[in-house]
Amino acid sequence: MITLPLYSLLFLYLAFLTFFAILMALNFYHIIVSGSFTFITFVISFFCIVLTVLTLYFTIILLQDVEWKTMITVFNLE
Repeated sequence: MITLPLYSLLFLYLAFLTFFAILMALNFYHIIVSGSFTFITFVISFFCIVLTVLTLYFTIILLQDVEWKTMITVFNLE
């Protein structure tokens, strides 16, 4: 039987957020270096940032009451 604490899922979420932040930074770098900063790229980048902030906000709101030390069973042969 394999049991893990629930907070171990937060590490996976943190890895995903780090990867997403790196890709977002590369996107902005590409926009600035290539000189393609137009109104359309500004609107799309702004839209992505707003959706990201809203997603993080609602994630925090929904997960603040979770008991993170609860053990979850990942694999059980019984």
